[in-house]
Amino acid sequence: MKQQFKGNKLSALFCSATLIFSTSAFSQSTGNVSVTVAPNSLDPVLVTANRTPVSASNVLADYDYIGPEEITQAGQTSLVDLLQRQRGVEITNGMGGGGYGSSVYLRGTSNEQSLVLIDGVRTDSGISGGPPWESIPLPLIDHIEIIFGPQSSLYGADAIGGVVQIFTKNGDGPAKVSVSSGYGTYGTSVSDASIYGSTEGEQKIRYSLGVSETLSTGFNTIASNNPFGLTSMKTGYVQNGVTGKLSQEWSKGQVVGFQMLQSRLNSQMPGFNATDSGWMTGSPSIQQAQNAISQTGVYSVYSKNQITDQWKSNLQASISNNSNQLYQPENANSTTYNPVTNTKQNIYNWQNDIAIGSDLLQLLAERRTQSIVSNQINWYTTYLPESFSQTRNTNSVAGSYQLKRGDNLANASIRNDSITGYGPQTTGAISYGYFFTKEWRANINYGTGFKAPSFTDLYYPGYGNPNLKAEYSKNTEVGLHYDASMYEAHIVAYTNTISNLIQTSPSGYSGCPINQLSCAVNVGLARITGVSFGGAAYLGNFKVKGSVDQQNPENVTNDTLLLKRARTFGNASVEYNYQKLIAGLGGTFSGQRQDGSNSDPSMGTVYNGVMGGYSIFNLYSSYELEKDWTVFARWNNVLNKQYQLTYGYNPMGSNIFAGIRYAMK
Repeated sequence: MKQQFKGNKLSALFCSATLIFSTSAFSQSTGNVSVTVAPNSLDPVLVTANRTPVSASNVLADYDYIGPEEITQAGQTSLVDLLQRQRGVEITNGMGGGGYGSSVYLRGTSNEQSLVLIDGVRTDSGISGGPPWESIPLPLIDHIEIIFGPQSSLYGADAIGGVVQIFTKNGDGPAKVSVSSGYGTYGTSVSDASIYGSTEGEQKIRYSLGVSETLSTGFNTIASNNPFGLTSMKTGYVQNGVTGKLSQEWSKGQVVGFQMLQSRLNSQMPGFNATDSGWMTGSPSIQQAQNAISQTGVYSVYSKNQITDQWKSNLQASISNNSNQLYQPENANSTTYNPVTNTKQNIYNWQNDIAIGSDLLQLLAERRTQSIVSNQINWYTTYLPESFSQTRNTNSVAGSYQLKRGDNLANASIRNDSITGYGPQTTGAISYGYFFTKEWRANINYGTGFKAPSFTDLYYPGYGNPNLKAEYSKNTEVGLHYDASMYEAHIVAYTNTISNLIQTSPSGYSGCPINQLSCAVNVGLARITGVSFGGAAYLGNFKVKGSVDQQNPENVTNDTLLLKRARTFGNASVEYNYQKLIAGLGGTFSGQRQDGSNSDPSMGTVYNGVMGGYSIFNLYSSYELEKDWTVFARWNNVLNKQYQLTYGYNPMGSNIFAGIRYAMK
């Protein structure tokens, strides 16, 4: 795919970028040298790893942190694209605009084997059972924490590969306003605005409100090797989002509050008519653009209470919704098929943190009810909508103990989840760390995890298999870490073994329910072994950051590599700060990956699905025009690298985005 740059608006982008660099060059030639050191984000306070605030240097789990500055510099980049630039993370792109259908893989595990929290509330998609990445607006995110390895003993089902927690902005201090707007390639425009702050006095009220909108005419996502015979088709999209928080500290240590996020993505996507079975042989007779609408809503109320000097209580009730609907044009028979899936989770939890000297005992009780209502198309037999409705409950109790004695750190946790249809599931974890010096620390961790089959795996028309077993994992890892005021370095070696692995049935499989050509099955054993390297440093005016992951994501039963995972991948970036200028160069690389093959003669399609390795480079810059006003520009995929993250589908080519931001300091 060759990207064409044209039009008055795109010319304006080049002018904006030129203004940024020329203004900064003038400043360097006339001003005195002034080294500006960015706020130290090398040792942030993390909440996700222990379900309570802990300095990153005291966290025993392997983690990554994406701060507000990095998110601000991302320009129009989506949440999934931002995650691709982090240590231990791989992605695939969806076929639709706005990242619809994208997936994220943490340390070689699948998209469905990771848990996503938004301000402490879990969310997932009713279609895939995995996180709804595409419907989470990046402009409304304050910072992100990624915790690698099984976290089921803290968070329950699905946290086999890790947990990604997304935080929206908190309000504190005098009222502040932030407004940003920009325009870029593919007719992409992004606008967002927020206000946040707090009142004064003992009964402090904290508040924040943010809104965003992203529009794009899209680009051709269909590659020439598309295995389903699809051809060129643009995929524009519109994404809207709103987030808000309101809390009051009605007495010292006593806080009640409300928080929410609601978003909607309306995405065009290429496809074929629901009654056209030609897609199975790679020659659909009716190709037509479709609209996919994905909505995510997260709402919660909470009460945080300091019961005694040693006992903190957090009681929270939450609702998490996700809906997906596919709109298709009429076919030759004037028939339309608009399948919809709605999922809902009601979650109630009570967490108690009890200080015992310098140690912490944590006790948790949780109740979660999941429900789904769907009339998805049976793509495998009838090609007609078929309805299903299901509900299941999970009752959980958990406890953990965090210990610190001199140079020694230790954590132990255990959790029991009783799930409708699967009975009690017990998981646990234990970890130990030792400080050789103030900067040098080693750790060893062991943890177990599980994932109950998704509603799709169990009940999807023509595909679901109600006889599925839950997946289980055992993870062992050792790490060596260096954390100083201006430097950090990490090396972590791990082995994660997953039994009862759920995948699509192979050709000729006889264990599917009657009259089904395919189904979800427990195929056996997967083992992911790897070493993850990462580091960052502030060197005068420069910030340097890099990572390399070497892994062997193996399906032991079939003696093959897990799909869509590379053996080697990584990132590197260098950022220059001078007075009012920030300029950076980043690169992402990946080795070869396999994205499936179809050699079933009855379906008539054969392709090897091998995707070659790639390296892509991005440039970004911002310049503070005056107090609170900043212009910024970003150039993604500078060399217009042609590559694929999903076999037969194109990611974005070379693209530019520029804009202006007003943010009160």
